[in-house]
Amino acid sequence: MLSHSLLIRVFMGKHNEVAILYGSMALFHTIIHNVFLLHYLDMFVSVFKISKTSFLIGEVVFLIWNSINDPLFGWLSDRDLLKSSSHNSINKYEIIRKRLQILKRSGPLLALSFALFWFSWIPVSIQFVVCLCLYDSFLTAVDLQHTALLADLSVFISERAKLNKCSSIFSAIGSASVFVSYMFWDKNSILAFQTFCIIIAMFSTFGFLFSTSRLLNHYDQLAMKDRDYFSIHSQGEFCYLPLSI
Repeated sequence: MLSHSLLIRVFMGKHNEVAILYGSMALFHTIIHNVFLLHYLDMFVSVFKISKTSFLIGEVVFLIWNSINDPLFGWLSDRDLLKSSSHNSINKYEIIRKRLQILKRSGPLLALSFALFWFSWIPVSIQFVVCLCLYDSFLTAVDLQHTALLADLSVFISERAKLNKCSSIFSAIGSASVFVSYMFWDKNSILAFQTFCIIIAMFSTFGFLFSTSRLLNHYDQLAMKDRDYFSIHSQGEFCYLPLSI
């Protein structure tokens, strides 16, 4: 039987593996995010019967948090890199590994926060605020790291175009979840829809874990072959390898 790694090579191809793994993260993000955008208001208004006052207060709190967390998370995510660069010790593999590790944690947490929307587990007025803020936090973390990773993987226009192309294709595939969700949505009987949401949340979770683990393994192997990985760059310069190694 072919090994799991060999199967990946057979179906993806050696030179396209990084681009496909990077692009697939857009699928794991989009497949839940579009369902969230379409149904979360219906769930809280029509099913959970949130009051108008609680809804308005929750939206205000969410808007305030949303305006804060983007620059906050951007600063936090690159704080260590800025400290490293000030000591001329930044490394191409360290940057990629750091972003992938954040994605490996944030992706499953995004899926978990998505799943929390569809079940009543605390008073609805509190759940509305907590779920929105949690989801937006992990969504920001995933979007931020996934977008920044594009620049870190390659400086070549052709290879960035390949990464963007794969990401766009997978995003389009993930958008199909919106149409499928209509088959399960029924505000008078939400069990089928809840099951559907749990399934796509699990799919997203395992997808993020798989893609980030594969990419981490890929760049760990490259790092072992590059002796510069084990020494501090004397001039503190960024160095990148093309996707087609």
